[in-house]
Amino acid sequence: MKNRELLCYFSGKAGGAVNRLSDALLDDIQEIRLRINRPAAVWTGKNVRYITEDGQLTYNKCSAVIASEQDVRRTFEAVCQYSVHSFQREISQGFITVRGGHRVGFCGTPVMRGGTVENIKNINAVNFRIARELKGCAEKLFEDCFSDGLCDLLIAGVPASGKTTVLRDLTRLLGDRFKVSVIDERGEIAASWNGIPQNDIGANTDVFDGCGKAEGISAAVRVMSPQIIVCDEIGSEGELSALREAASCGVCTAATAHAADMSDLYRRFPKEAVERFDMIAFLSGTGKISGLVNMRGERGRVGT
Repeated sequence: MKNRELLCYFSGKAGGAVNRLSDALLDDIQEIRLRINRPAAVWTGKNVRYITEDGQLTYNKCSAVIASEQDVRRTFEAVCQYSVHSFQREISQGFITVRGGHRVGFCGTPVMRGGTVENIKNINAVNFRIARELKGCAEKLFEDCFSDGLCDLLIAGVPASGKTTVLRDLTRLLGDRFKVSVIDERGEIAASWNGIPQNDIGANTDVFDGCGKAEGISAAVRVMSPQIIVCDEIGSEGELSALREAASCGVCTAATAHAADMSDLYRRFPKEAVERFDMIAFLSGTGKISGLVNMRGERGRVGT
């Protein structure tokens, strides 16, 4: 099972409990969290449950295995491939993407320099967000938005609403029909390992792995002549500017952004940035489109 490969990073007594989780339980888990001197916990998308020493899940935190300081620190070191200094850039951003596209976030004490986080020390918690390749979850969205050809699409939703999972499957569908460039800054779409995508991203998809979105978008337009660019979690002015430049070259975009609804989008982004997209899809869960807005004038609802 693909998700079992991330279990190799867990260490100690708490790590042993995590490794005893069955495949059936792992199928339902979205996040695994270890916090020093607190119960090992999982998030299933609906509720928080705790891991017992024998690898079962319970709602009773008193029955859960407790993660020690050593469990958390050794797990963090394993994520860093036992070479923490080699991951300073990722550590300063607060997460590391591991093989399979799983994202590991962590908490600790920031080390500041010039107003920016240079490092994080005294790691006290780690959170494994399990990446899932859910083929077919974007088929309805693809049909609604790309049946007549390419367009600019923004996929929006609150955290953990399945934006990246849907974008990953959409990349597969687009990549079998068009020339696609993926700007995979966090390695969550293609899940490249040693430069080779581990996920099915389509036959005609090129991957800019670990590349900043603004720089990657500009590079893709210059060297790969894509018809559409795919990127996750846009937000900065530099990224929006790069997408405007790509559009001026006739390149479309499929991207995600954090927002619950249109009013939330307008609070987070300049009006012109929102209205440059042809279609905006809002997710209520993985593969569940709660609303589809045609920015060319038509507005409609699609079924969940």
